[in-house]
Amino acid sequence: MIITIFSEDESAKRSILAINLATLCARNHRKVLLADATASKNTVEWSKRRNIADAKPKAAVRDIKSLGPELENPTSYFRTHYQDIIIDADGVNAWNADAAMVATDVLVVPIRFYQGDLKAPKSLAQRIESLRFYNPALRILIVDILTLSACSDAEQLAFEVIRTFAKKIPGAMVSDVVVQERIDDQRIFDQGLSIFDVNPPHKRAIAEIKDLHQEILSAQDMRLKTADVQHSIMHAIARWTHEKADGMR
Repeated sequence: MIITIFSEDESAKRSILAINLATLCARNHRKVLLADATASKNTVEWSKRRNIADAKPKAAVRDIKSLGPELENPTSYFRTHYQDIIIDADGVNAWNADAAMVATDVLVVPIRFYQGDLKAPKSLAQRIESLRFYNPALRILIVDILTLSACSDAEQLAFEVIRTFAKKIPGAMVSDVVVQERIDDQRIFDQGLSIFDVNPPHKRAIAEIKDLHQEILSAQDMRLKTADVQHSIMHAIARWTHEKADGMR
């Protein structure tokens, strides 16, 4: 299975989710490849620190550029050798991000709601919708990233706003798992570790990653509505046609 964690917002803990999901799969004795499609090469640098720390299990991490077109080829070495491929994508390089998402089974979109503001660009829904033109089977799971100090009212508001955003993407699902920001995430990440390698002060952090992984597995098996797929493709074609016409004027 190919899972892409995609967000243009660094505060959405995208890389943190990717490395923890990859570590969880590796600890479950699955062959995992963590592919880095970010401009800052967050996961590649994390892998170097992990090797220095001699943490186990070791993580197979590659720059997505070194994979070439093999992600889209179901018979390629990477697709047949690894049971799980988890991609960390930030959208800075459009080619890298789109190549990853076209090959993806489940697209996980972490969205951060902070001080009444949804940290997701308006173009995000359109970009994801356009991918359905190339990947009709794409499953989309939107994950709420909530500040640790958020009160119950703020949590409920965040959930409602994110559900409203999800409705703009036909067939998108909102995860039941709310991932809390953990103040020790960056410290762990900077050591080349994951929350499964340490004894985190917030025990719920481990459960959240495990629960999210189960939701991703469920999303992969969920049947897509034909109408949702057709709606996305028609919208993408209409928008592309409109933009092309504008460009010729």
